[in-house]
Amino acid sequence: MGFGGQGQVFWGFQPTMVTLVVGAECYDIMAMVGKGTFGQVIQGQCRSTGEMVAIKILKNCDHDGQIVKNELRLLQALREGDTKDSHIIHFLESFSDTVWTYLVFELLQQNLFDFQKQNNFSPLPVQHIRTITAQVLVALVKLKELSIIHADLKPENIMLVDHPRYPFRIKLVDFGSAILLPEVCHVQEPYIQTRFYRAPEILLGLPFCEKVDIWSLGCVMAELHLGWPLYPGNDEYDQVCYICSTLGLPRGELLCAPMERREHIFSSLDQLAVVNVCPMSDPDKEELLVKRMLTWDSHERITPSAALQHPFISITQHAPPITEPVAPPAPLRPHNNPCIQFSSPELARDLLLPHPQAPQLPKPSALLVETTARAATGHTVPDTTGSVSHIDPPINSLAKN
Repeated sequence: MGFGGQGQVFWGFQPTMVTLVVGAECYDIMAMVGKGTFGQVIQGQCRSTGEMVAIKILKNCDHDGQIVKNELRLLQALREGDTKDSHIIHFLESFSDTVWTYLVFELLQQNLFDFQKQNNFSPLPVQHIRTITAQVLVALVKLKELSIIHADLKPENIMLVDHPRYPFRIKLVDFGSAILLPEVCHVQEPYIQTRFYRAPEILLGLPFCEKVDIWSLGCVMAELHLGWPLYPGNDEYDQVCYICSTLGLPRGELLCAPMERREHIFSSLDQLAVVNVCPMSDPDKEELLVKRMLTWDSHERITPSAALQHPFISITQHAPPITEPVAPPAPLRPHNNPCIQFSSPELARDLLLPHPQAPQLPKPSALLVETTARAATGHTVPDTTGSVSHIDPPINSLAKN
């Protein structure tokens, strides 16, 4: 196996001048699709069939090599699990040489983040959010059946199949961070899930399961409606404060639960006590879908199969089409009790509303999303992990030396 023509495959290659040769098969490299932390994706065309494919190129070295092996193992499990109608990307084949591993997939059109960016981060109408959510839930049901946790569900990893022909038909992609459920007890990598979509049990270092994906999906639903991330924390401490602003403090039994040996940003859980919020009142504890997804306790979080039966999803068959456009989210109220204004009464009932005493949230804007959510080129979110030494403790912290 090798490359013909001119140019380099990685970092700065000229895609129209490269041919990938695999045995008797040749792929003409047409364009760069995107770059990430561990590699890049290119568009290729199979010479024998004319089929357009996406080729993910990963490096075989040290830590990256282990990541490649893990992703390949998960992709093979998906292929054996018959995911044809499960809204999961179709994995075609893989091959490697001494330096690179190449994963060949069906070619999809565009990820949801790029779609949002192309549309100036305008909020999506409710019916489109419902359509996307239902399909992701189908994918999560299949993953649960196969005992697989995606562990990096975010707009960048939800791909539109062919938007002009099949509006908002999606597939779940990128299993580079995926974990087999029986192996979660051995996971000690602190960087699990992209921060804005990271479940509380990961932030707090608690045992976790496949319900971390449900949390991420709830965050994605809110972001598609708002046009900006629901929890745009600058670091893990900030992330927990954002979550506290809408959910209140976690119950004591969660804070007292045994921690796993993963790296944390907190020197003491007492730091959580300085977030001045109160528990939600009884009238607010309605059985609403996003509220069922965004819970501190994963045991209380709705399952994918139950979510598919929730009225917000099942109403698809009965609800009339919504013709009025959804306006952008209004700015936060300029007084001491801010709250998010929702443009749709239906979504206002189904999205998680912040507590009246929540700390001030940043003003939603495309700039906030584009500059803090992820880098425009790599579509990845740089993480801040490690000791708490780089975070100034709150003035009224209850933590003791």
